[in-house]
Amino acid sequence: MATVRAVLTKDHLDKARALVASGKGDGTTFADEKADGLVLRIRKTGAVFAVKWNGKTRTLGPLSPSSEEKPQPGEIGTISRARELAGQVRAMLRDGTDPTAFVTGKAAGKSDEAATVSAEKATAIGNGIWTWERLIEEYTDGYLGNSRKGRGGTIRQPSEKSVRTARNSLMVTEADFLKGKLLTELGEGDFEKIRDDCKKAGRYTASRAFISYARAAMSFAKRKHKGKSGLGPIVPWWLGVEILEETAVASRTRMPTINGLARTLYLAEKHRVLEGRRNKRGTTETVLCGLWWIALTAQRTGAGLALERDHILPWAGGKDGWKVCLWSESVMKSRRFHALPIPPRAVLLLERAMAAGREGSSFVFSATAMRHCEDDKPISISSPKNLLDRLRGRPANLGKRAEGLRGDLPDILGDAGIPHFSPHDIRRTFATACGDRSVRGDAISAVLDHAGIETGQKLIRSAEITRLAYDYSQKLELKAIAIETWTDALFEAVESEWRAHRLPPRPGRIVSRPAEKALDTRGRRQFSRNEPWYIAMECEKAEEDRAYLSSILNPWEMDDSPEYQAWLEARLQDEIYEAQQDK
Repeated sequence: MATVRAVLTKDHLDKARALVASGKGDGTTFADEKADGLVLRIRKTGAVFAVKWNGKTRTLGPLSPSSEEKPQPGEIGTISRARELAGQVRAMLRDGTDPTAFVTGKAAGKSDEAATVSAEKATAIGNGIWTWERLIEEYTDGYLGNSRKGRGGTIRQPSEKSVRTARNSLMVTEADFLKGKLLTELGEGDFEKIRDDCKKAGRYTASRAFISYARAAMSFAKRKHKGKSGLGPIVPWWLGVEILEETAVASRTRMPTINGLARTLYLAEKHRVLEGRRNKRGTTETVLCGLWWIALTAQRTGAGLALERDHILPWAGGKDGWKVCLWSESVMKSRRFHALPIPPRAVLLLERAMAAGREGSSFVFSATAMRHCEDDKPISISSPKNLLDRLRGRPANLGKRAEGLRGDLPDILGDAGIPHFSPHDIRRTFATACGDRSVRGDAISAVLDHAGIETGQKLIRSAEITRLAYDYSQKLELKAIAIETWTDALFEAVESEWRAHRLPPRPGRIVSRPAEKALDTRGRRQFSRNEPWYIAMECEKAEEDRAYLSSILNPWEMDDSPEYQAWLEARLQDEIYEAQQDK
């Protein structure tokens, strides 16, 4: 290939155009002796300017086909412009900046300044400096998705739900214009625009959540990755971006009364099959037990319904007839191991739920509708809420659109004078009721697993379940104070509700408990207006004990006399009492 070295002029450019037009110049190169490394290479289809530096060649752009017409974007029409570009590219290479984006930007018609910014940005990204997308990845999967130290050096376990929520909040459609931007390019106006656009679209929760998670993610980047994020020397402007007052969540004071909650439980038991509904099978035993369980324990639905059967243990050295229920860090919002003492009547509820659950399930409140190849799982956390919605006459699967679309569906709870509440609001009722009854605040917080009550932080392992359950840090005796006060008050209200609806006994007959069968054909506990289900279960257990004791007694004389029957009854009562004490 022929190389012509000279101080290039307009004549050399015209000659290059002529060689291209004749098709005879392929392989010829004009090397400029005035601008270091600048060359004009001639090929069959055209001539291209390039610059050589440090053993490498960078293309600058094609020579314009005509010297008479204005060059198109990306074309180079004069030797002076070629020398200017060559100087800019060589300067970038010396500074460690990749000029590819600069050259591409110029070809697209960008100004020198805009093309330079593009080149610097591309170089920064190539060197690992974080973009908005990289921040989301590092904050969600890299930070929230892994174990990390909390206050006091405790280990905080990751939560898939938290990771998913954070990612969705940062990747709202309104934030699409941030894609590809370096964190150093972002400003207050960007975050405010996303916040305002979400609000205009009526997405108040998205507006709040974006600001909350964006501030947290940017602070994480500056605190943990000053160099890679590029935020090290930057003043944290993002902390000054606040949510709009119109989108702020009002302080929540909504909660059912104890009597209202008891009435709700009564109506849920009574109205398993609701009028106007296509589903005539009625509420399942498991879902109904799930609502009772949330009411009795005041736990969050996510954790409360995820209780495993193997995590129900006797309370060694604790109250008679009580059990201890355990939850691992993975299901707790606090990411802390949690243990809760359970009184005998609540234990009966667990037995009721397990008896009605899916055979072979490891969960107390097991899901019955399982799709093909699905793993074992508990019922949905929405199940108690959906049950309350059905009792309020809300159409299924309509969400907010259900408002005003009730039609002919009866509002059973509304007609009973029970204001709207969610399962989570029961926690507020629990705290208020216990506080009104002078229960210690730390006992209330311990049951609710609020931050500030330090419970066990160790990972739950099968071999350690028993030891962790009775670990002193679980404060079982303290939690039992609040749990006993609450369940006693709720059971009293429940029994008052049943008394208010109890059928009067027939003349000349004393009805001690319902005459109906205990279970229906589906294995569900039958509803009785005479007494709650747990009293029926207690009677059944007492009769079972009586039958067992009668079978093992061997009195020396069989006698139908009243005296013998009185003695036998007293003996049976003694045996029952002793058996209960042994338990």
